[in-house]
Amino acid sequence: MFNLGRLVVIFALASLSAMNFSLTAWECCEQPSSNRLYIGAFGGGIYSNSNKVTQYGTAFFSELTSIGPLPVIAEGNLNKTSTGFGGVQIGYEWSKPSCSDWTVATAGELEVFFFKHKKKGVLINQTVVGLPEHDFHDSFHMNSNIILANAVFSINNDCLCGFSPYVGGGIGAARVSLHKADSLQVEPLEAGINHFNSKRDDSSWAFAAQAKAGLRYKFCQMFHIFAEYRYLYLDASNYIFGATNYTTHVPTSPWNVKVKNVNYNAFAIGVQFDL
Repeated sequence: MFNLGRLVVIFALASLSAMNFSLTAWECCEQPSSNRLYIGAFGGGIYSNSNKVTQYGTAFFSELTSIGPLPVIAEGNLNKTSTGFGGVQIGYEWSKPSCSDWTVATAGELEVFFFKHKKKGVLINQTVVGLPEHDFHDSFHMNSNIILANAVFSINNDCLCGFSPYVGGGIGAARVSLHKADSLQVEPLEAGINHFNSKRDDSSWAFAAQAKAGLRYKFCQMFHIFAEYRYLYLDASNYIFGATNYTTHVPTSPWNVKVKNVNYNAFAIGVQFDL
C-alpha cells in the first residue's frame, strides 16, 4: 500500500540534501581568494659550464724590428666552477578559489641574488705574425649580482597535505665584476709579467634569464619552506683592462676581454614569510 507520509519524508530529505549541496557549492565559489604578499630568503650551490673567452690587444714592438706592432687575438675556454650563492625575494601571489579540488596560483616576484667564483683558462693567440707562438694563462675573480623579475605558477590541492609544486621563469640583468685579473704569457714564457698590471678590475652589465622548478611546503600559517632547481643564463659581457706597463716589457694597448655567455645550474633551499 502506498505510504504518503513516507513519500513526504523522502521528498523533504532530498530537498534538504539538494539545498545543502547548492550552499556548499556557492560557498566554495564565493569564498574570498587567498592572495598573499610574501618575502623570502634562499641559498644553495651553483655550478657553471666551461665558457669561451677572447682577449684582444696590441704589443707595440718597434717598427725597426722585424716584428713591428703585433696584434693579439687570443681565444680559449674558462674552467667549470662551483660555489655557493644566496639571495632575497619579494612577491605577490594570486590564488582564486575554485569548485575543483585543484587550483593554480600565479605569482609575480622580484629577486636579487649573488655569488662569486674564480675563472681561469689558457688562451691561444690566433695571429702568429712575427712570433711562432704567443699564448696566455688568464684568471679572474668574478663577482655576479643578479636581479630578476619572475612569474611563478604553483599547484594546490588538499590531498597534497600542504605541499605545492611550482615552476617559474624570469628575465633581468647581471652586474658582473672581474677583480684581480691576471694574464701571464706562457708561450714564450714571461715570468712575473701580468699583462693587465696597470688596471686589473672592471665591471659590465649583461642580460640574465632563468627557469626554475621546485616544491613548497606551508607550515605555521604564515611560513613556507621550499627546495628548487634553477637554470641561469648570463649573456656575453665585455671588459677593459690596463695596458702592460713594465720597464722590462714592450708597451701594449689596453686589453679588451670578452667573456662569452655562461650557463649555470643551481640548487637552493629557502623560506618565505607571508606579510
